[in-house]
Amino acid sequence: MTFHLSNLSGLAVVLVVLIVPSVLLAHFLHSGIYLVVTPLGIIALALILAALPIKRKVTPQQFADELKRHLSDNEGPWDWDDTTSIAIADERLERLRGVLFKFDRLETQEQRDELASIIVALRRGDVPEVTFPTKREMRRRGFIFLRL
Repeated sequence: MTFHLSNLSGLAVVLVVLIVPSVLLAHFLHSGIYLVVTPLGIIALALILAALPIKRKVTPQQFADELKRHLSDNEGPWDWDDTTSIAIADERLERLRGVLFKFDRLETQEQRDELASIIVALRRGDVPEVTFPTKREMRRRGFIFLRL
């Protein structure tokens, strides 16, 4: 599950989720320590939940619909981010999801055609093997490589 909030509403949600329970616990349990312990506990719980290996279950046809919305530029502001960022239970689709970043910006007709062919294959129930872009292609798209 993903929530996307604007800056101001995000700040308000964080304040409500962290501060209100703290104040209520401190008031009813008559101890100021809950003003510190409760937000730390909520943050720890959120991190534990985020670390769980929860993967979404999607069929190849549903995944094709998500890709089609991106191809036709008929998607919400966070749809492509959700499609490319949230792990998928089906390993074949997960491998495909791992290289979808090369379709972030559909700048050329060749990219559009390749994505369209992936959509057609998914609608047939096949999961095509997509090649990982070369370093040269990734540099051209603005990726930066750092040596550590």
